[in-house]
Amino acid sequence: MAVEVRVKIVGQRSTRRVKVEPGTTIAELLKKVGQNRETVVVRLNGRIVAEEEPLKKGDLVEILPVVTGG
Repeated sequence: MAVEVRVKIVGQRSTRRVKVEPGTTIAELLKKVGQNRETVVVRLNGRIVAEEEPLKKGDLVEILPVVTGG
């Protein structure tokens, strides 16, 4: 049975709801929403987490694009 998590991409105005299977990892979620895991940092419920972190119902995932330049 799928669970719903909230996904916010920092810099965009909206938060969207995404359905995933229980135990889906951050890396799998990033792929599902079209984000390159090498160019973002992810906060899960307010704390920075590794891409192996599993998701649970009601989680808030914030995707923060990494800005580089010179």
